[in-house]
Amino acid sequence: MNLPLLSALFTAFALSLYVLLDGFDLGVGSLLLAQSDERLRDRMVDSIMPTWDGNETWLIMAGVALLAAFPIAYGVLLPAFYIPLIVMLLALGLRGVSFEFRYQVQQGRRLWDAAFGVGSIVAALMQGVIVGGLIQGVSVNGERFSGSVFDVFRPFPALTAITLLAGYVVLGAGWLHLKTTARLRGFAERCLRLAAPAFICLAVATCVTAAWVQPGIRAAWAAHTFALTVISILFAGTTATLLRAIGGRVDGRPFFLALALFVLGVAGLGFGTFPGIVPFRLTLWAAASSTLSHVFLLVGALIVTPVVLASSAFAYRTFRGKTPEGGWEV
Repeated sequence: MNLPLLSALFTAFALSLYVLLDGFDLGVGSLLLAQSDERLRDRMVDSIMPTWDGNETWLIMAGVALLAAFPIAYGVLLPAFYIPLIVMLLALGLRGVSFEFRYQVQQGRRLWDAAFGVGSIVAALMQGVIVGGLIQGVSVNGERFSGSVFDVFRPFPALTAITLLAGYVVLGAGWLHLKTTARLRGFAERCLRLAAPAFICLAVATCVTAAWVQPGIRAAWAAHTFALTVISILFAGTTATLLRAIGGRVDGRPFFLALALFVLGVAGLGFGTFPGIVPFRLTLWAAASSTLSHVFLLVGALIVTPVVLASSAFAYRTFRGKTPEGGWEV
């Protein structure tokens, strides 16, 4: 049995769920800065309140899996991305603090809303910088990081950062389109009409630029031409359907189509970087830990993952439907 491959698939699964689930609440948080009406901001926060904190569980699980199963890769990637990782964690912490404080104060709520919005934007940008840095390539000498912590701050990671933020905004607006009514739904529709075309253009530009800056991407296209072509066609078809769905009668269609775009993007990234755990530098087998570590990780994953999935499913089911105008506590 190929235990490193199974561990890598679990790590990718956890990261994918984090992007899909935490992406929309980062998007909603980012959109708080665009909404001047305090009552509507309250409804925006109410729409993500029951589920937002549990979404970050998947990020923790992915980090633990990477450390346990691929310690060499962990030792390379951590110093390569010290700055964006630290800034991202601080931004996520700011979101948590501001989320709690905004419900405890009567005066100055706009300040905490702004802090939540800034934290959401910064966290999304740092995640995009990390993705761009991985595609651009990490300097490795043997099994050690040999570059500078500032290598990640280059034009291509900046492009991926903006692209990911735009994608999260589309997810967030799609979530509001699904969960809210009246004026806030109209706000979500306007945001989608602006953000969706911007995200699509940025995504195309990112893909083209990635093939230009990273020869490994061009090699992946040669090796997986059929699969990546199918993904590209599906992405184009989903994009066209999403643009037509904005403002339609089915409230959830833009959100689920945006989720589909992210799924296709993750699939394309997987085909483009496999089998690298440090893309284009170290394969997952070269960076793997001992067999016992993989067994321990996978047994733990088999126990913990169904619990987390069940808990999340319960929360989403319990708070399904439109967010009440007075919030969930009324």
